Amino acid sequence: MNPTLFDAIFNNSKRNGKDDFPTSNMWKSEINKWLLFIQSKNQLDRYRPRLINVSKPKRDETLAEICAAYTIEKNLGYPIISWEEKTVNGKDVDFIILDNTKKIYCEVKSPGWESELEQKERLNERKKLPKHINGEVRSIAPWEAIRHTIKKSYEKFLPNCTNLVIMKDDLFVNVIDNPGNIVDIALFEEHGAYCNEKGYFASKDFENVGGILCLHCKLRAKIEYGYKFIANPNAINSLHVKTI
Repeated sequence: MNPTLFDAIFNNSKRNGKDDFPTSNMWKSEINKWLLFIQSKNQLDRYRPRLINVSKPKRDETLAEICAAYTIEKNLGYPIISWEEKTVNGKDVDFIILDNTKKIYCEVKSPGWESELEQKERLNERKKLPKHINGEVRSIAPWEAIRHTIKKSYEKFLPNCTNLVIMKDDLFVNVIDNPGNIVDIALFEEHGAYCNEKGYFASKDFENVGGILCLHCKLRAKIEYGYKFIANPNAINSLHVKTI
């Protein structure tokens, strides 16, 4: 394989003396597409410091944001027209996309499986071990990650804008793959049965959020992208995202 932009950025990137980045050529090729995309948008120099010689969580968070940008423009057809747009009190959203003539302000979050560890596991440095360990059993609550993602994004959203939360998670069980009612619990649960909170789209408490787009990118027999959009029926500015 000829040298790529991926190689130019990551070959000399080291963390704690060891380069732990995935070595699969298929993954490298896909990530290279993302990097070429942001380069074409004149954003590579801005992202580069967040990709190299940083912690693995910071690097993965940055790649998730880049992947989301690539996915929403290249796969879903919504052009990005602005990056790091200022909104509330000097904060900024990650980018703005265009749906016909409507501007949609987008904030990307990427909750990881480390956030689902118990405090005892964090103290015992479970997060330094592989994500999946054969024979390990645990209880999980992915709906908490959905709520946390919306809550963390909300402080950046102006009420007079159409706002979209994008969640690219790396949880123990991916939100899109989960066959249960995780989304319903997170967003539409009416009676506060979980953490004494109603679902975040069950009232006007998060009315500045037009909806949430959950996405993933996984390596199976090939690279596969998955999408799930959920609109907020109580949003000030309604939103619909076509997921092909």
